[in-house]
Amino acid sequence: MPLIEREDKREQEPLRIRLQPGVAEQLKEYCKFADSSEAHIVNAALQRLFAADREFKEFLDRPAEAHKPEAVAAPLASSGKRGRNKKQSEGEHLTEQTGESTFTAA
Repeated sequence: MPLIEREDKREQEPLRIRLQPGVAEQLKEYCKFADSSEAHIVNAALQRLFAADREFKEFLDRPAEAHKPEAVAAPLASSGKRGRNKKQSEGEHLTEQTGESTFTAA
């Protein structure tokens, strides 16, 4: 039995994301297994992630000004990770280096 329930046919917001080829292939296979669309599986997986991530819940509980990229980048830098100011151009560069697949959820 799949961990993610069958798809609910509510209206969805389009989103374009890039996936590594292996992840894209696993997503397609999971969709067959769960008899659901890619958009549904990604949506359900993100809902589970958001519900399970305590740090993210704390982040959401902070005042809105704490959600600005500058406020988020500082803690990441102190943990040895870098914040991204140019997400789209870095994503495109990363795609060229890793051969990621493009996925459009509609």
